[in-house]
Amino acid sequence: TRGERDRRMPKKGGKKKAKEPAFLTSAADTEPFGCNVNDLIVTPMGIQVTVIGVKKSEYDIYNQLDGTLWATFPGGFNSPLRAKSAEEFEVQGYRRAHEGIHILRDKEVFEVKRQELLDAHNPILQEAQKKAKAEKKEAKGAKKKKK
Repeated sequence: TRGERDRRMPKKGGKKKAKEPAFLTSAADTEPFGCNVNDLIVTPMGIQVTVIGVKKSEYDIYNQLDGTLWATFPGGFNSPLRAKSAEEFEVQGYRRAHEGIHILRDKEVFEVKRQELLDAHNPILQEAQKKAKAEKKEAKGAKKKKK
């Protein structure tokens, strides 16, 4: 019977994981660490990482601690940084990247967004892209017919 089968078979899906707390990105949250969101930090190993925010666990909130600073590494994965204050950052060898590197990064981001906007509003370019797609489809169709 159905009741017997339900007792033998475990439920599918199991327990749902609780959502991880979101990153806190305000200047007040990152101030204890001596940096801001999107700052470039050079780790003691010489790797340049980008600050993405602070995560506070229930323990941190209960004990009124600053939380943990998180950063994105070049491979795209996020990881916490060990230091708990600006002084610890300096002692452990973390440092903010030179201002010139921040400016170059911001300039590159600006140029990419600017080009995307120009391309989106350029009717001549849009027509050329449509023609290129049509030619590509025709070429694929011709290859399939030959086989």
